[in-house]
Amino acid sequence: MSWGALSAGWYSVLTGSALLYLAYLLGTVSGDSAAPFVAAGFAVVGVCQLAIGLRVELRRKSASPDEPS
Repeated sequence: MSWGALSAGWYSVLTGSALLYLAYLLGTVSGDSAAPFVAAGFAVVGVCQLAIGLRVELRRKSASPDEPS
């Protein structure tokens, strides 16, 4: 296991989390009529990125266990 470098799965998880947070912030804006639609788009992309990242990390963890046998 390398320290200091994030895997592609974790980059995807962090990107998805940031997009979901951005969608939440845009959803709370009441002055702009387009904000809810943009927020919904960010939420969909954020959920997809989060799912891809978790799937990659779970597959990677099951393929290479941390404990030697």
